Amino acid sequence: MLESVKKVEIIVSQLEVPAVLKILKQNLINRYTIINNVSGCGEHGYYGDDLITNSCIIIICPNLQIVEQLSEAMQPLLKKLGGIFIVTDAHWITQE
Repeated sequence: MLESVKKVEIIVSQLEVPAVLKILKQNLINRYTIINNVSGCGEHGYYGDDLITNSCIIIICPNLQIVEQLSEAMQPLLKKLGGIFIVTDAHWITQE
């Protein structure tokens, strides 16, 4: 059975992952996926390949109320250090 969820992708420098995980924990989010060694090109040019510019994607699928709360909690970090916070509609298969 498919269930509708919100999918949040947080793309940050690998160095900022502990700060993001702290915010997730403060918002009672303890289930997430981290994809390491992400590279690409964006508004500020190419990133990847080294410790300074190597990025990670952190993926979570919380309920809508937590998405709004989390986006507010993440704003100061993203403003200060950069990164991307993407929210999309998704479906996942429930195990019922």
